[in-house]
Amino acid sequence: MKRLWTFLLLVGAFGTAPDSLQAADDEAKAIAFLKRLGGQVKRADNRPDSPVVEVNLRSSWVTDAELKELAPFKNLTKLDLGGTQVTDAGLKELVTFNKLTYLSLHGNQVTDAGLKELAPLQNLTELELDSTPVTDAGLKELAPLQNLANLNLGNTPVTGTGFKNLAKLKNLTFLDLGNTNVTDAGWKELATLNKLTGLHLGDTQVTDTGLKEIANLKNLTGLYLGGTNVTGAGLKSLASLQNLTKLNLGGTNVTEVGLKELAKLNKLTHLDLGGTQVTDTGLRELTPLQNLTGLYLGGTNVTDAELKELAKLGKLIHLSLSGTRVTDTGLKEIANVKNLTRLDLNATRVTDAGLKELAKLTKLTELVLGGPMVTDAGLKELTKLKSLTQFVLNGTKVTDAGMKELAKLKNLTHLLLYNAQVTDAGVKELATLNNLTHLNLGCPQVTDAGLKELTKLKNLTQLVLIGTNVTDAGVQEFKKMLPRCKISR
Repeated sequence: MKRLWTFLLLVGAFGTAPDSLQAADDEAKAIAFLKRLGGQVKRADNRPDSPVVEVNLRSSWVTDAELKELAPFKNLTKLDLGGTQVTDAGLKELVTFNKLTYLSLHGNQVTDAGLKELAPLQNLTELELDSTPVTDAGLKELAPLQNLANLNLGNTPVTGTGFKNLAKLKNLTFLDLGNTNVTDAGWKELATLNKLTGLHLGDTQVTDTGLKEIANLKNLTGLYLGGTNVTGAGLKSLASLQNLTKLNLGGTNVTEVGLKELAKLNKLTHLDLGGTQVTDTGLRELTPLQNLTGLYLGGTNVTDAELKELAKLGKLIHLSLSGTRVTDTGLKEIANVKNLTRLDLNATRVTDAGLKELAKLTKLTELVLGGPMVTDAGLKELTKLKSLTQFVLNGTKVTDAGMKELAKLKNLTHLLLYNAQVTDAGVKELATLNNLTHLNLGCPQVTDAGLKELTKLKNLTQLVLIGTNVTDAGVQEFKKMLPRCKISR
């Protein structure tokens, strides 16, 4: 009897070992298969003995039939199938992954019929269906997914008719309907989504009429209305959204007339008015927004005239004036916005003479300059910006001499040079910027000789050579020296 018990104990202790070995072998084969497709996997806690919890197959060649290869990953929580050939048929292979919390089907040919297969995935909190053929009819299939918090339906044929089905998803916190056929209709259906904090309606047919209903979503903190038909008159409806911190009105018909309505949104931290009809007068209406940290005025009719108003926004750290009529005179006022860390002056009328004013912005970490009136002389004025980590020079008259000045900005990690008159000699100067991780050299006079100089930048992880005269042979030599650096050309 004692021998029998000993035997049974041994079977209990070791009988599952072959199964464990088989599971590990199956997982290893599946990982190898995915990597051949260009996929990536991630294990729990990044430990080699932990189960695979994330699979990324975005833009790979995986097909419906090949999704069977995922079967060994029993603990999968995140799966990205965006931009693949997966269709409705492939979704049937996902039903066993009941631990999934994130699923991306972005850009796939998944239809309303296929959404039925997602019903068993009860733990999903984030679902990306953007750029798929999904319509209003398919939204009813999402009702079983009661834990869904983030839903992306951008660039689909969805309209307001399907809102009654979305209203069943009581835990939604973020909803993306950008570039859909959504209009002013149906918004009453969504008024019960009291957990909704983020709503993206960019490039839809929503107007001021729709804003009256959207204003019932009292817990919204982020609202994207860029490219809609909203006007200044409609902003009155938004005054009741007292929790709003981010508001995008870019490309709308908003003028300074309606901006006074925003004064009541005292929690607002980010405001995008880019591409609107706002003028200098509108800047005065923004001064009550004392919590504003980001203001985007690119492509507006703003000039130097009222830039002094910006100095009243004491918390402002990000400012975009790209494509405006701002000149050197205006830079004197911008220099008084002492806390600025990011400034975009691309395609303005700023010249070298005005750049000396920017030297006063000692907290600046990101700067964008563009236009033929910026030259080497202007760069010399900026060498005092020791905190600068990201610098973009677009379509300037900067030459090799200017690269000597740039080389003094030792904290630069990102440098983008578009259409500059820089040659291999100038590139040699950049080779001393040891902290550079990202470099874009859109300079037609740069050749293999200049590329060779960049091999000294041991921290470089991304290099863009589009617009240069670098050859395949030069790139191959570079890769031998910096194999981990990704190159685009």
